[in-house]
Amino acid sequence: MRESIWACYLRCGHGSRLYLNNLKGVVMNSLSRVMTFMGALLVSGGSLALPHKNVEDCASINQHVTKAEAVAEKGRYRQALTITDEFDFSTQGAFSEYIAHQRKKILAENPKAHLPCPITTPISDQLYGGRNLKVIDLIAPFQVEPRMQAKSNTEKKQDTRGVLLIHGLTDSPFIFHDLASSFLKQGITVRTLLLPGHGTAPSALVDVSHAQWRAATEYGVQSMLEDFDTVYLGGFSTGGALLIDYLNQQKISLAQEEQIKGLMLWSPASQAKANMAWAAQYVAWFKDYIDESTDIDFAKYESFPFNAAAQIYSLMQHIQPANLTYTPDIPLFVVASEVDQTIDTKSTLRVLEHWHNKGMRKTQHKDTLIYYADKAQQPVLPSSINVIKPELCTRGDYCDALIGIAHTALTNAPNNQHYGWQGVYRNCEHVFGTEYYRTCKTTQNAILGETTAQALQAYPAMQRLTFNPYFDHMVEALTRFIASK
Repeated sequence: MRESIWACYLRCGHGSRLYLNNLKGVVMNSLSRVMTFMGALLVSGGSLALPHKNVEDCASINQHVTKAEAVAEKGRYRQALTITDEFDFSTQGAFSEYIAHQRKKILAENPKAHLPCPITTPISDQLYGGRNLKVIDLIAPFQVEPRMQAKSNTEKKQDTRGVLLIHGLTDSPFIFHDLASSFLKQGITVRTLLLPGHGTAPSALVDVSHAQWRAATEYGVQSMLEDFDTVYLGGFSTGGALLIDYLNQQKISLAQEEQIKGLMLWSPASQAKANMAWAAQYVAWFKDYIDESTDIDFAKYESFPFNAAAQIYSLMQHIQPANLTYTPDIPLFVVASEVDQTIDTKSTLRVLEHWHNKGMRKTQHKDTLIYYADKAQQPVLPSSINVIKPELCTRGDYCDALIGIAHTALTNAPNNQHYGWQGVYRNCEHVFGTEYYRTCKTTQNAILGETTAQALQAYPAMQRLTFNPYFDHMVEALTRFIASK
């Protein structure tokens, strides 16, 4: 039984906890589950025999709610198949070696790694051509060049400019497939990291430490500085916090600092929205999971360990303004939502303001904030920060269904086959275990947005938004940021 006081910590948002007090246990006997599953197979034309491994894929596992609930109960995708060694970041091995190691680790540990996955992106097309994909192909770290002239030694310079992108807690590099295309169009090589404890199964986060994430970040940044003349750094949520933390440690020389021409942050993990975040470090000694869910999202864990919450809480303490003792002369590009229910956006704005005002920065005029908020709401920030607020959404097919930009939405395009408008995955984790879960997963006209208390009051079966309706607008602003002098 999941505990309502924790059910939405760092995931579903503070407002969702008001509704998860009404959690209902899913009580089924074995016969009813088997009959329901058999009925689903009949409807879909499946066989009544035990399903062959190839029957399901990364998309089809999202189509049957009853089966998904049974998967959650058994924890089928929650536990890693085995435990293998982490990459030794201290050796500063070539990035091609890092990618190869991480792929082997995913294949060995991830129970979904071999699942066929009929999801394609421009990046997967460039990396793998037209071959049939598996889950591993979409969640593994990657390097892709503006013109795909693949060479075996990817550690050597393929282009004079490169960007390193670091994902968020429980995520994978898949969340950067859409953004990566925009960098390639500007002639920038893209690299992504896979943080320790990710890309396999939620159990891998039970024992991970933020020190491991920091080591991975140092390796990633150093490899960029060695392999490219001009470097950009970008991070979503936890990835953003790791980059701020690393730059604050002054582990690079002034010459290397001058190589870095931009720091891009999508809802950086500055402070948790949940006011009980500090307690996770103590509860983790006695209980493994805050949430035990289905884990049918191939690109992101849905089960959430207490230790993961404890580690991100510890990391966030390093980037509080009082602890940011060094601010490099690197321009900031920040994207944030006023109604974010995972990260406290006010804290993010404080970090931005601190960075902007610190020292005699020559690049201060480039600092940019894209702020998703009510038209009447304007963040109180220095006028020298370029604040961009998108116009009203005008796409008739999904704009009428929007009620706020969620934390989970910022980096994905509306046409993303997995997370986008009419994508195969629906984020209903905030109501898993309640009467609203099935409706959220199956309704034809879902309300999309962030899981605030007000939104859930009006739309208890709403879907948490997983794509950015203003994605193209954001990419245009990002392109201007990179091009500016």
